[in-house]
Amino acid sequence: MIRLKLLLFTVFIGIIIPCGMSSERSMFIDTVEAFNFLSKHHHELHIMIGEDEGDFKKAYNSFYKYISATSNDRLLPIKNGFFRIKDFKTASKDVKDFDALVDYYQSGLSLEIEGILKGYGYSNIIEMDKVVDIYDKIKK
Repeated sequence: MIRLKLLLFTVFIGIIIPCGMSSERSMFIDTVEAFNFLSKHHHELHIMIGEDEGDFKKAYNSFYKYISATSNDRLLPIKNGFFRIKDFKTASKDVKDFDALVDYYQSGLSLEIEGILKGYGYSNIIEMDKVVDIYDKIKK
């Protein structure tokens, strides 16, 4: 009976738990994708805060479309911050606060990406469009 319990426990620990856990690589990829998402859509924020020319409503709707469609958990604070915007005017306090969130969050994602690569001994200049390939090469 004890052996059966030990066997069941071992199966649970060895098979069941790891199936639900993310790997370091998948977490790394989610981080890179979140960083790239913010880089790609940062222009809309600059329109919304009045730094770049453009239509506030179009920029807001564009960002809304993309942030609503993402399922990347690394973007949850960004998604939540976006939906806290209640004052829909160019350069409103809500919009400026959201832009600050995005700026600092994106910087943090960059540091995480660089930190992981440095943790594997990579000290060259990091090109964000190649970081997953770099990760895969140094991880081997």
